Amino acid sequence: MNNELDVDADLLGVDGCKAGWFVARQCGRSGVITTNVVGRFDDLLEWERAHAIVAVDIPIGLAANGARACDTLARKLLGRPRGSSVFSPPTRAALAASNYREACDINHAASGKRISIQAFHIRGKIAEVDDVLRMRAGAAARVFEVHPELSFMHLRMEQGGPAHGLHESKAHAPGFALRHALLVQCFGSAVDTALAARKPAQASRDDVLDAFAVLWSARRIASGKAFHLPEEIETDAAGIPMTIYC
Repeated sequence: MNNELDVDADLLGVDGCKAGWFVARQCGRSGVITTNVVGRFDDLLEWERAHAIVAVDIPIGLAANGARACDTLARKLLGRPRGSSVFSPPTRAALAASNYREACDINHAASGKRISIQAFHIRGKIAEVDDVLRMRAGAAARVFEVHPELSFMHLRMEQGGPAHGLHESKAHAPGFALRHALLVQCFGSAVDTALAARKPAQASRDDVLDAFAVLWSARRIASGKAFHLPEEIETDAAGIPMTIYC
């Protein structure tokens, strides 16, 4: 954990969406929460103050053999059925594949395993963040990987709920309503304001909720209350941490 994070830093919860990245931002000075869509992840870092804390729902750090301890531990914490929402990212070499079969072949050659279709579909966004963290000095010190289902789990625990992942899927009305209620307890009317302002062509309702869940974890990172998986931070061949925060 970075002990030099600014307590007045802007906090960003970021989730991939159709039009790029859906961002829930809490101003470090006023506490006011606003939302918008940014086309490129690099643009987001250009737009924010240099000491902003950026929590994002995307795999960060790519293991040469495709296996990350943080994913295994996150699945175990969430349990069934939410553990299945944590999938292993491709190897870095597989990110450039033009089709799913090619990506699986490249990944299998490096790791002995194919990649999931979910990982293939977000390979562009994984590559986008990976490029920024490898090329932009200091970015890895303020960009943190967060999984929203872990955030929802611990947000519910904070509100007196059980210590396991949510059983209800966010794809169905009861699961969406549960996650919405948890976030409203934390963020108040800002959640409904963001949902009302959302443009369906740019982002889904789930993207909005996930961005707020990740923003909740950004608050914990800023306050020093967050934990990370694994406890001892591991890095990939490029020196990028392979760690999930919550």
